[in-house]
Amino acid sequence: MEQAKKNFVITIEEARCKGCGFCKEVCPKDVFEFEGKLNGAGYSISNPKHTELCIGCNSCVMACPDMALTLNEAE
Repeated sequence: MEQAKKNFVITIEEARCKGCGFCKEVCPKDVFEFEGKLNGAGYSISNPKHTELCIGCNSCVMACPDMALTLNEAE
């Protein structure tokens, strides 16, 4: 019996993101990219560009020092 792949939603609170890149470093599936988008404070913010690859491991959420990320299972 094959198990259905779960889909996840990664939300970044842009005002809190300081562009440290920890989320990108710890992600085993290379979900995040930095594309030069800046937040109001002038920091380059992370973009969860490849959410279809996310396995829901929560590594990005745990690594974020500013608690800017949330991860939820898509409905």
